[in-house]
Amino acid sequence: MSFSKMCLSIVMLLAAAGLAIAQEPVHVNGIAARVNNDIITRGDYVTAVRDFREELARQMQQQGKSQPEIDAEFEKLRPTVMDILVEDLLLEQRAKEMGIEVEAEVNQQMIEIAKENGFKNLIDFEEALKKQGVDPEAARSNLRKKLLQQLVIQREVWQPIFQSITDKERRDFYEKNKEGFTIPGEVVLSEIFLPLEGHTGTEVEQRARRLVAELRAGANFVEAVKANSAATRASQAQNGKLGSFKLADLKPDLAAAIKDLKPGETSEPIRLQDGYQIVRLDDRKPAVLRKYEEPDVQRVINNNVVAMRAEDARKKYVDRLREEAYVDIHDGYPSAKSLERTSTKQAKGKAQAEAK
Repeated sequence: MSFSKMCLSIVMLLAAAGLAIAQEPVHVNGIAARVNNDIITRGDYVTAVRDFREELARQMQQQGKSQPEIDAEFEKLRPTVMDILVEDLLLEQRAKEMGIEVEAEVNQQMIEIAKENGFKNLIDFEEALKKQGVDPEAARSNLRKKLLQQLVIQREVWQPIFQSITDKERRDFYEKNKEGFTIPGEVVLSEIFLPLEGHTGTEVEQRARRLVAELRAGANFVEAVKANSAATRASQAQNGKLGSFKLADLKPDLAAAIKDLKPGETSEPIRLQDGYQIVRLDDRKPAVLRKYEEPDVQRVINNNVVAMRAEDARKKYVDRLREEAYVDIHDGYPSAKSLERTSTKQAKGKAQAEAK
């Protein structure tokens, strides 16, 4: 990651957290929401909305979307910004209740980012951040919050899922995804390359077919490489050797040409842009299905099963935190959750009225 990209990434994270960075001043007076004993200020909200819009615009522009489409999507998603701020704060409060400490992890991450960007020590890195308009302490604070949120989800959501996974679920995932646990087959190939170099395609093709017949009749492959392959061809200096390849990485025409070959056999001529290629299959290593019992296989299975359940479980967990908390979102700050609850209440009220 380049230093400029790294700084941009940290600035975006800081802005999303409503922290002070060198940007246009934001009016921070006023309370947008109360979450238990903490508050979300107007400044927190305005900053989060601004950066959400910028990030949304960046992503949609990459997809070729027009400005009207971006504006419409922003208006649709804007109410989710307050919900994200509320949920993040609830997770931070829960981390405090659980007594989670992440200072060592914060320091380690800061050191790793500094090393990745070529800084000898953390002091030089933090000085560089200041020059980019980023407050190092704000960066630390933001990393701390993110780590706290992640650890709460890990302990309260992911670990219970992991502990509840049955062997049947593991085996079912393995059986349905065997392709992902298969070590691809490999082939070792050599070639003879006959360039066009002033000859017609028909002339070179006929020559290539005669050569294939000679090879299949017992002609020496290495001698044929020396006599026919262009000196500028890299494989010529290696007696025709191309190396080892995964079957999935081969071009379709080459894969088709060697599909039924046995080690030592040569293919029919393959037409390339600048000549004809004759390929010899030197060795074939079949695909191997890794065993279910292998520790790495079990790790991958567990991670995937947890991931399949994680999003829904996280949503339910955060919803429960919110239901058990005191959350008061002030007028003028739209919330998708609040709008959803209001709509649900209105629907229930209407149904009850109709029932009477």
